[in-house]
Amino acid sequence: MKLTRRNFLQLGGATAVAAGTAGCSVIGREVAQNELPESLAVPTAVPGSEPLTQPVPELPSLAVNPARRLLNRAGYGATPGDVERVQRLGLAAYLEEQLNPESIDDLANDLIARQQTLYQMDASVLVEQEPADATIELIGSTFMRAIYSKRQLYEAMVEFWSDHFNIYLRKEQVMPLAKIVDDRDVIRPYALTNFRDLLGASAKSPAMLLYLDNISNEKSHPNENYARELLELHTLGVDGGYSQQDVQAVARILTGWTVAKRGRLRGQFIFDEAKHDFGEKQVLGQTFPAGRGEAEVAELLDLLANHPATANFLATKLVRRFVADEPPADLVSEVANAYLQSGGDIKPMLRTIFLSDEFATAPVKLKRPHSYMVSVLRALQVDFRLGRGRAIADWMQLLGQPLFHWPPPDGYPDVSSAWAANLLPRWNFALALLHNELPGATVPLDELLQAGNAETAESAMQLFAGLIYGRSLQPNELDLFTNYIGSQPIQNGEGQQRLRDCIALLLVSPEFQWT
Repeated sequence: MKLTRRNFLQLGGATAVAAGTAGCSVIGREVAQNELPESLAVPTAVPGSEPLTQPVPELPSLAVNPARRLLNRAGYGATPGDVERVQRLGLAAYLEEQLNPESIDDLANDLIARQQTLYQMDASVLVEQEPADATIELIGSTFMRAIYSKRQLYEAMVEFWSDHFNIYLRKEQVMPLAKIVDDRDVIRPYALTNFRDLLGASAKSPAMLLYLDNISNEKSHPNENYARELLELHTLGVDGGYSQQDVQAVARILTGWTVAKRGRLRGQFIFDEAKHDFGEKQVLGQTFPAGRGEAEVAELLDLLANHPATANFLATKLVRRFVADEPPADLVSEVANAYLQSGGDIKPMLRTIFLSDEFATAPVKLKRPHSYMVSVLRALQVDFRLGRGRAIADWMQLLGQPLFHWPPPDGYPDVSSAWAANLLPRWNFALALLHNELPGATVPLDELLQAGNAETAESAMQLFAGLIYGRSLQPNELDLFTNYIGSQPIQNGEGQQRLRDCIALLLVSPEFQWT
């Protein structure tokens, strides 16, 4: 981390924009807040133990705590006490726990989920609701679960598959309603199970069929949009060995695969035999005999899910997301083999990734905006309550990653270069949060200072460096902070305002943003 006096001058004069959120259960939020540890200590290396950090071979040149890396990449960062818990358990044991989310007691998150109104509705009832309400509930609940859930890897995989099977909320007026069904019945149930099951659920998702125009795919005029993305983005990949003739044949297989427009099944998936092409087709050299209907779609999905190109494509994407912008070829091959040997199970792929040497020694990656926002709130155990409707979505827009608002079907990019040119809004977000200008969000500053027994500027800065960096400050770093705060008391007034400035600076430094 490079700190200069100019940083502090910029920080002291910076302005911020207010923001808020919606969609949180008050009870669930309060349960999460009550889990703040009674005491907090600055992490230090114990003589005779293994080093707390390990070097990272590429720029930015930062030190990496293995437990913090796992918490940051297999989730949304550490809350107070998380790093110590992972170190006690061991990385492999913590990973196994996360790979089995149903075994995790996650009361706060469960209460938040139960509070969602639209998520509880049958699709036939949901289709009659207001799309604007669905947008607020979908984005709000997604954001809140990422903040408060103890099932962090599960939430990270929900985000990964939401990108992989991307659906743009503004494609159709009813899309927010359909996407709630997709999130509830497709992404979340299968996020850590088997890819073929997930693919099959997505293929019957009304939101997906609306988004990629398969509702217009009829034998008299086939629409190739979903067929093309099914091959290029969902399974084989752009270099997966298929041809334009394969795309056309897949489109014919998917004719009549649509959504009911009226009646008791309105808004739900149906197979319309009258619009289906029952002729013979050829896909990837495999013949699909004439006279078959819905069954040939299942056969197609089996073919695609079991294809080696799909294994390689998914492995590459997972390694890029969790390990490096340039995925190591050997690790990609190992993850692809884990996929094929397990019949497409997702957990063996993740186990291979997170226990690999490539993950342990990977170059740093820049947090995507969503991960950054959530990790900030988690690091400080922020009390995030009901806010002002669209305000949190506005912050997401400023940072560049409004949830479910990426128009192309390929999902938000995973490489650091896509986000590195838009870092100023992160500065404003951190300042707004620390100076209570983010409606509905409260940093429990007094509680944190009390838990850390921090009464001076020096002890306070070491406390927050521990929470945010997982280490104590070096003397030159500490001098810059304490000189900025001065001799004023940190409990109130100008001293506390400057302390808040300093905490914000920790949150926008490379050491926190690159993990």
